[in-house]
Amino acid sequence: MNKNSALYQLMCLRMNGIMNSISNQDEEYQALLSEIDRHAARLEAIQLPKETMHLVDQCISGYNAAGSRYGMLAYLLGFSDCQELLLNPVLDGKESLAHEHI
Repeated sequence: MNKNSALYQLMCLRMNGIMNSISNQDEEYQALLSEIDRHAARLEAIQLPKETMHLVDQCISGYNAAGSRYGMLAYLLGFSDCQELLLNPVLDGKESLAHEHI
């Protein structure tokens, strides 16, 4: 996706701004963070060698980056789906909210 597109810029604005306040208030997200903290404390208590801890950190960071990117792509997909539903005309029996009679 073009990182200069309006949709991408909107996603960045929303994800980097408003998501922080939303996630800070979300009980499920906060519970997940608490669980992660417990696991991290257990891992630290094992006192693995530094190179092993570095490898574990790289692995976890990779999963975090992939999950974050997946979430961004899902957000963009949702927006593009809304755009498709609202702005494009009905073609070949495709449903569109813009042409629905309320």
